Amino acid sequence: MNVAQRKVYHISPLRLWLAPAIFVIVAVLTPVVVAFDASLSGSRNVGIFMGIFFFALGLGMYLLLRYTRLVLSTDGIKLYQVGYVLETDWDNVAHLDDSPDAEGLVLHRPMTCSGAFKLSKHRNVRIQGGALFSDEQLQLIAEHRLIPLNAFAYRLKHNQLRDELARRAPAFSTG
Repeated sequence: MNVAQRKVYHISPLRLWLAPAIFVIVAVLTPVVVAFDASLSGSRNVGIFMGIFFFALGLGMYLLLRYTRLVLSTDGIKLYQVGYVLETDWDNVAHLDDSPDAEGLVLHRPMTCSGAFKLSKHRNVRIQGGALFSDEQLQLIAEHRLIPLNAFAYRLKHNQLRDELARRAPAFSTG
């Protein structure tokens, strides 16, 4: 990859900082609460250890979220997620689906990378009963023809990513 022609996008600032910040706040407050609670006076060390534990969780979560990135280069596009990498050439990009909470690049041809197979295998995962992808996205993921971009919606809305995609993808259009 030519570094000069490479552009890296990370997930939105709110997504990147919110969850880790909650753990760090709990990490700071736990020892303070334990220290000032007379009924827990013999447990001060436990409060400190719990604070360290929550701080480590926050740091770990930040590092996991920071790993998620979208790399645009002259060779193509790569989406790095924990557990898989999706990649394709620019001439394979058909259009951008910019539906709210369902943003993604729809492709002409299926991706052949191992990440596409991993994503397809786990496409029906639900969080608290809610699907991560719409029915249309699930079908495209099954066909290995979608690069989900909803984690980068902030960058799309502020036109940084949208402009870069339009500049690099020959057949780029919003769909």
